[in-house]
Amino acid sequence: MSKTRKVDPRIIRTRHLLRDALVSLIDESGYDSITVQDITDRATINRATFYLHYRDKHDLLISSTDDILHELITNLDMTSTPVVSFVDLEEPPPSFVGMFAQIAKHADFYRVMLAKHHMPYFVARLQEVLAGFIQEGMSSVLAKENALTVPKEMVIRYTASAFLGVVIWWLENDMSYSPKYMASNLLRMATKGPYANDPF
Repeated sequence: MSKTRKVDPRIIRTRHLLRDALVSLIDESGYDSITVQDITDRATINRATFYLHYRDKHDLLISSTDDILHELITNLDMTSTPVVSFVDLEEPPPSFVGMFAQIAKHADFYRVMLAKHHMPYFVARLQEVLAGFIQEGMSSVLAKENALTVPKEMVIRYTASAFLGVVIWWLENDMSYSPKYMASNLLRMATKGPYANDPF
């Protein structure tokens, strides 16, 4: 059996420096005005090294997005999580808490790409990741789709959009609540609504 080849730590460090430079420059100037020279100057890396890793700034953006979301997907993996229970909302599934913890870990990236500059590729990819997570969660608790009053895909898209909006709000407010608090209360709203007693 072949072993997975480890990436040289120097390569990882270089890519992180370039990603961080890209994010900080987008935050300051917007994506369109940035050049590869700007990125390499900020990262204190020469252009030749940049082109060993990426074709252009768009390739860096796509690769950075995919790397960040791959980490998120790994944390959201529900295949190793027991069937989700909505009985004890004070103890939300670890994968759901992990989602917020992962976002907090890369808060600068998410804040710039999602909350401040709303980069289309990143927003679309994140929405798909959230939709997949919600679909898995529904499949683990929903025995029959005819228990729904609307099409399942509509529920998934509605909930994914709500989750995305809450994540943006959390980032804009400096993540003033813990990942566990966010996971618990977002799950509560998604399953029981925001009211202590139904006002309707």
